[in-house]
Amino acid sequence: MESQFLNDMKLMQAHTIHEVSYGEGHVSWHEFGDAKTEGIPLILLHGGHGSWEHWHRNVEELSEHFHVFVPDMPGFGNSSFFDSQLKAGMISPLVGTINDLIGKDKQIQIAGFSFGGFVAAHLANQRPGITKLALLGSAGHGGPRRPRGELLAWRELYANGHQQELQRVMRENLYLQMLSSYDRIDSLAIRIHQDACVATRFRSRPIARPGGLAEQLEAYAGPVLMIWGEHDITCTPEYLVEKLVSEKQNRSAEIILDVGHWVQYEKPEQVNSLLVQWFK
Repeated sequence: MESQFLNDMKLMQAHTIHEVSYGEGHVSWHEFGDAKTEGIPLILLHGGHGSWEHWHRNVEELSEHFHVFVPDMPGFGNSSFFDSQLKAGMISPLVGTINDLIGKDKQIQIAGFSFGGFVAAHLANQRPGITKLALLGSAGHGGPRRPRGELLAWRELYANGHQQELQRVMRENLYLQMLSSYDRIDSLAIRIHQDACVATRFRSRPIARPGGLAEQLEAYAGPVLMIWGEHDITCTPEYLVEKLVSEKQNRSAEIILDVGHWVQYEKPEQVNSLLVQWFK
């Protein structure tokens, strides 16, 4: 536990937090590296019921190669909630704060995880200058899922301060949806997941579950890398390779073996290497 605490402190000290105003609120952005880094800045978008810490095991290494920006997306983490609709509550605040923080005419590239992949595809068609995408276990595909079971309720446990039982439920939910095996669910994963669930106000499931990703990708002409975990329960990777990647000249696919949905947490070295190769 002490080692994990020291690692968390090191990570927090290694970056700058920007509270970028938008409308009556703000979007919280975490900046790693600096403008002296060669190449196009890289934005990382987290998933639903998530926060910037979905990229906890990736930001340090990626910032050795890119100037990295990671938001708590609107309605998640420490960012303000603006609206329940995708454009008004998510896309417009992100575009506005990206332009203020990085520059309106600045080229950027985006990696999006889960719901963040769906958001990234929309951003690519709303904000000029997005040169490349990488979508990890992207939501919005509208295809078959492979659920392990119903997620367990946790809000009452949190409200009543039943911390030990709450952690047990969070661990079970991580296994049901995010990670491939119990032995990979460590205290860090539980802490990240619990903090993010408690802070979530934007409801992504009604927006992304019906589909829409294919249409957004058809409208985007830039290069797209799509990554799935072999045991991702939110989709059937082979089906999506055929549906979204095959015969598409601008798209590539990778299926990472022996991992679930949260691929960049389970196998950070492999995912970091893929992203560095793709974006450089």
